Amino acid sequence: MSEFMDKAKIFLGFESGPEEQETKKVQTGFPAKTNLIKLNSVKQPNQAEVRVVEPRIYEDCLTISTFLRENKPVIVSLKYVDSQNGKRLVDFVCGTAYAINGHMLKIGENIFLFTPENIAIVEGDEHNSNEESLEVNTPPLLKATNVG
Repeated sequence: MSEFMDKAKIFLGFESGPEEQETKKVQTGFPAKTNLIKLNSVKQPNQAEVRVVEPRIYEDCLTISTFLRENKPVIVSLKYVDSQNGKRLVDFVCGTAYAINGHMLKIGENIFLFTPENIAIVEGDEHNSNEESLEVNTPPLLKATNVG
């Protein structure tokens, strides 16, 4: 019975058991892999990217839409696209923005800003107070009426 009590005390941690012989592992082969990561290879989480695209053909709308789907805001200048293709391109990208709950704003003559859902567009002069600013929440298709 004494043996049972000794084992119970060891199991519950009241006494230490007979010291086990420590065995050292002999390292053979290759050294262990280190977990070092180069800092310049890790992208900073708060580093934002805004893409500026000057499409030359209608098919460039696919590239713009890809940026939006990757949650990257895009500024699109239509200076190298004719009026008809410019309207088609803006319609396509507006459809993408609408599908991902994004936003669109015409910021100049043939220049548009498209943003994903997580980036709001706030209009207003920087000298105005926050009460005078207007957050744009209108669906993108309603804003893309004057392209050319």
